[in-house]
Amino acid sequence: MGGERKYDIGGVAVANPIWLAPLAGITTETYRSLHAQLGAALVHTEMVSAAGLSRENGKTARMIGGRCGVPIVLQIFGPDADTMARGAECALAMGRFDAIEINMACPMPKVAKKSGGASMLFFPDESCRTVADLKRFGLPVWAKIRKTEPGRHPLSTVDFCAALMDASADLIIVHGRTPAQRYEGASDREAVTSLAVKFPGLISASGDYYVPDDAKAYLDGGCVSVLAARGAMRDVFLIPKTLCALGFPANEKYLNMPVPDQINLLAETGREAVRNEGERFAVIMVRKLLSGMLKGISGVSRLREDCAFQKDWASLEKILTTFAEAGKKIPVSRSQSGLRPQPKINNALTSDIL
Repeated sequence: MGGERKYDIGGVAVANPIWLAPLAGITTETYRSLHAQLGAALVHTEMVSAAGLSRENGKTARMIGGRCGVPIVLQIFGPDADTMARGAECALAMGRFDAIEINMACPMPKVAKKSGGASMLFFPDESCRTVADLKRFGLPVWAKIRKTEPGRHPLSTVDFCAALMDASADLIIVHGRTPAQRYEGASDREAVTSLAVKFPGLISASGDYYVPDDAKAYLDGGCVSVLAARGAMRDVFLIPKTLCALGFPANEKYLNMPVPDQINLLAETGREAVRNEGERFAVIMVRKLLSGMLKGISGVSRLREDCAFQKDWASLEKILTTFAEAGKKIPVSRSQSGLRPQPKINNALTSDIL
């Protein structure tokens, strides 16, 4: 690790610009650890309620535990600056984080109706006060936002970003959909990259990153990093494929992984989830991960069907082990791995080597 190049993005030293996004109910300690192993240079906690943290809610506290060898960002949501500050203080007493991120993007009613998430786009003054207030903890403060809507929100996306930066935000992660779109339609990549051009070195991208070309487009457009979210669930190996395609160091064993090795990785992850999050979560997570692995392999549809009916880890692990033994004779071709050579990237990172 000593000779590894590092980049300063948003006040955090990272090895590359491909990061794991926060995903509610998904980015637990085990899931973060898996993607750090696969090459993500930075991971996020789940979106955590600041109010829940300040009430010392045990479930909320468990959502943020565990480091995994790469920087970890605490993402919190709440209705106002005071609540966020109390929640952040409680979280920092429980563990060590490399940055604090305010969720101003979640469009879901259970968050937005409580004046959190994307509702903050309606209240730029309070949003800026929250950023400024969280700076007291001595960590970089980031914000994740969505594209605002003319005539609906008080500020344009450009002006909202400018206001956050005036309040000393260190990085803004922009999702190219409006809150009203939720996750429908397409993310507006051009809107995100135009912000990156206007605010060089301060904009990261989120939304519709499913193949390495998507990350390349964002980075070539000036974004300093790209967050993998649903794309990393569709293809568990999206991050190492992207790193390889863009010319960043990547562990080659994840680029053309034989069937037994993929199953072993899945089983190891399941066992870790049993220890960290419990058997029920482990079974659910492994079934979800399986949907993004073993693409193009004969018999995988039947495997997924068999696993879908299992409710305990021992039964699920047995099915996986049996398939792994049978799969020792099945090679994974380069085309099955989904890896396509790409030109080395040329982006804003080149000037930020530490």
